[in-house]
Amino acid sequence: MRCVGTTRRDAADHTDRWTDDPAFAALEAAYATYQEAWGAWMVGHHRGAPSTGGGEAALAEALVEARRVVGERIATIDAERLEAADAAALANIRASLPDLDAWPEPLDGLAFADSGATLAAGQPDDGGFDGEPAEDQLELAGLRRSTFEAWGSAMADLHVDGERLDRLSVLSRLGREPDAARRRELFLAMAPAWAVLDGPGGPGDPEGPYRRLVRAGAARWRRHGSPIAANAAALGMDPESVEPTLRRVLAAFRALTMPPELVEPWDFHYLTGGLARRLDPEISLPRLRPINDAHLAEIGADPASLRIGYDIVPRPDRPIIPTAFTVSEDIARRTSDGWRPARPWVFATYEEGGLGNLEELLHESGHALHYAALRARPAFFSWPADQTAFVEAVADIVGWTVHEPAFLARHLGASVTTRESIVSRSWAVMLDACWTLFEIELHCHPERAPNEVWAEVAERDLGVVGHPEWSWWALRGQLIDGPGYLANYALGAIMVAAVRARIREVRGDWATGDPGWYAFVSDRLLRFAGARTPRDILVDFLGGPLTPAALLADLEGWG
Repeated sequence: MRCVGTTRRDAADHTDRWTDDPAFAALEAAYATYQEAWGAWMVGHHRGAPSTGGGEAALAEALVEARRVVGERIATIDAERLEAADAAALANIRASLPDLDAWPEPLDGLAFADSGATLAAGQPDDGGFDGEPAEDQLELAGLRRSTFEAWGSAMADLHVDGERLDRLSVLSRLGREPDAARRRELFLAMAPAWAVLDGPGGPGDPEGPYRRLVRAGAARWRRHGSPIAANAAALGMDPESVEPTLRRVLAAFRALTMPPELVEPWDFHYLTGGLARRLDPEISLPRLRPINDAHLAEIGADPASLRIGYDIVPRPDRPIIPTAFTVSEDIARRTSDGWRPARPWVFATYEEGGLGNLEELLHESGHALHYAALRARPAFFSWPADQTAFVEAVADIVGWTVHEPAFLARHLGASVTTRESIVSRSWAVMLDACWTLFEIELHCHPERAPNEVWAEVAERDLGVVGHPEWSWWALRGQLIDGPGYLANYALGAIMVAAVRARIREVRGDWATGDPGWYAFVSDRLLRFAGARTPRDILVDFLGGPLTPAALLADLEGWG
């Protein structure tokens, strides 16, 4: 791992200058330093073994200092005097800072010289607490983090008949377990983690932690707009179309997959898990990386050549990682010799193999490919919050390949039908669509009980028994630390289907390899970061605005 503050050669420092405005050049350089201090802390903290001499404390000190300098530099900028390119760069810095600041614990509760201006200029976000007194903001931010950590710890320490399991292992086993009573037992093993969100008062407690967070987030969404609407608009979709579009997608999936009568939630996993049930024995934990790496190499994106780091197997000296994620340790830099790409890191906790974990790994690798492809000035390297759906969709362009019949034949020697493939890759997206409808309703009507809202969505749109006596909606950490985030996977699926269809039209299928695929996709989709809007990128790539036609064609063609 590169140490924070490593001196770069003079040529790199000179050629990485993007503006003739000295004040803005100083801000952009400070922002670049902050992004790299952020990446170093994220990688060092989650690896549990930072390479700097001072350990994690030194990483935290460098992070806080870098963020302080950014705030001071922003405060010196007269935005009205900037040239158009620098004005756009300043807008992207301000819009991306809230999300960057929210991740590292050392920044919790700190205010910087730009805090008010950044908030005013920022995008609609995910449930911040502005408008609350300062002490209440700190309390709620602490509540979000402590709730997420408690939920993650509970989900990492589940017990069934004396065996310790984690969330991913339980969900995987639900798709394999032939006995319905045993599936129910596995499902209810997650109840201690659900209870974390209920609080001491149990389900329905209006002062439970999740309901407190929803009330704060709802107030935020009313003042600034929801991140769901912002991401839909960024993709070129009418935000008003989100709910009816997702309901149509869910109806198509239900007609394709579900029986006329409601099914139990633990049986839903078994019903949709036929392909995983058949293939999981062929995908052991030691095979995850080799299959991942082989496929990436076959599409011109060898992870070793791209310097992608992976930390995906649990070990005693590493912090708990309840949800997989990918970050970049540094940023892309323009030098006198060309570009020095960023170095991405993939983090996850895989206790076993299986098709679902392979898909998630390839999805995270898709994020890593995105980071490695970026060729943008430092001010644009990080995305604003309203581009998150685009970023998640880019990763799924890679991740969805796991379910392709040709991919499975090549790597596992398996014979898979197109219908099996569609069901296997769609069921998780349908849950994301349900969580999106759930969060929209709760943030519009925060007085409603989450369990009742979830039961309503599950039965009406998915065909699953609602069980309002349990908080079983609490299966994903993003509901806690990223309200509205799961909508990015549901909205992103619309983009994924459209983009994959377009790539096939232009280049043919790549499931068994295409050495020029990564260069093609990098040039047309991946390299821009915050420098271009997703809508403009997609219009150019697709030849017109994004629509759900490709996704609906997949689902409705087999109903």
